[in-house]
Amino acid sequence: MSIENLLYSIGEGVERLASGFKSFLFPEPSREPPSFRLTSRLVKSRVTVHELLSLHLQLCFLTYLLLNFAVVLLTKNPQWVVAVAVPYFIYLHYLFGRYGSFLLDEKPYRVFYTVISALSFLAFIGYSLVRLYLKNVVAVYLYVLIIAISVLLFRWYFKRTFGRDYTYGTVEEVRGDLVRVFVHDDIAANVKPGLYWLPAVPDAEPGRVVKVLVEDRTFRSAKPVRIIEVYFSQSSQSSTEPKAETE
Repeated sequence: MSIENLLYSIGEGVERLASGFKSFLFPEPSREPPSFRLTSRLVKSRVTVHELLSLHLQLCFLTYLLLNFAVVLLTKNPQWVVAVAVPYFIYLHYLFGRYGSFLLDEKPYRVFYTVISALSFLAFIGYSLVRLYLKNVVAVYLYVLIIAISVLLFRWYFKRTFGRDYTYGTVEEVRGDLVRVFVHDDIAANVKPGLYWLPAVPDAEPGRVVKVLVEDRTFRSAKPVRIIEVYFSQSSQSSTEPKAETE
């Protein structure tokens, strides 16, 4: 290979690398749904794109927390907390910018994961700084208390702003006085995805979208209890798409 060809190849490689880095920092909405091969392998049954993306966000956040716990336990250097946070927040920004449109309601998910991740960062970086410089048990407990109060305040704000006591589902089956309804993952209603048996109502036929009342439960996901409205337009959710049994 001549020097000119070598330099040309290097230039192309650098250009592709720069282009990829730019698209990662400033992602454009994707027309193709994400695959998330590793996350998909953890799911026993096929799920919708919305559920897959929601699960991926949960796993990313859980991984972020575990890494921070390890860093705080194994080292006293707050720089490691920053080193873990930077790629995580960049990736979180990329996920919402690239695939956020595949969520049924993006804003609650974006607000929740952005704020709870920021609070987690403040908790770990603050704990590291207090332990490193103050070396006072009272100061550590006081800071932990401040973070706990901040989390409770955010929970109150989130429920007040986005929370609701209903969600939407698709009728899958009618059996006597019961109907089986598929409900998507819904962070605003605090409902887990799955199939739920609910009391039958008039016009609740397979394929129709229904509005479902949910019952809030302390420290647990809300529970769909009954159908409060039936819509006569067909759902975009295919009635033949496999779903996971929940209750």
